[in-house]
Amino acid sequence: MTSLQPFELTDLFSLNNVNLDTLTENFPLEFYFEYLILWPELFFKSWEQTAVSGYMMAKTEGKAHEWHSHITAVTVAPEFRRVSLASRLCDTLQAITDSEPHQVNFIDLFVKCNNHLAIALYEKLGYSVYRRVIGYYNSAEDGYPESLKIADDDKDAFDMRQSMPRDQGRSLRADGRRHRCYPHDVKF
Repeated sequence: MTSLQPFELTDLFSLNNVNLDTLTENFPLEFYFEYLILWPELFFKSWEQTAVSGYMMAKTEGKAHEWHSHITAVTVAPEFRRVSLASRLCDTLQAITDSEPHQVNFIDLFVKCNNHLAIALYEKLGYSVYRRVIGYYNSAEDGYPESLKIADDDKDAFDMRQSMPRDQGRSLRADGRRHRCYPHDVKF
């Protein structure tokens, strides 16, 4: 039976089943610490009797109508995929950030343009593409492409958003896949 619980510092020692996967982003320890300190209620795990089966790592940021929650990582261990666990983690984040003290206008995330399974999941949950961020996953030595016309599904990210009722759809675009920007243009 799955339960959702606050993420704890010691959980970092038991994430191998979740993080050692090519689809999962790994971060330095201090990055996890920052989220545990600044946004502890937005960093939670799914627990299966003896092991962490997945986690949600999010934060709030922005000002005025740009006030939103950003999903930094939502991941599920391979053996627990395809049972709606990622949906449950996302739905829980939405419920938390739609109420006091957060009351965000939208939730956003970045996903590789070639990660079709994740994109389909997010679209099923009500997210839509706001823009394509060219070179989001480039390494420092790669730099950015010289033109926004140069797209690479392996290195670009979709900025996907889900609008909350108070936002009244202002943070959405019907033609988001046509809008392009560089990573340094993403500011809140």
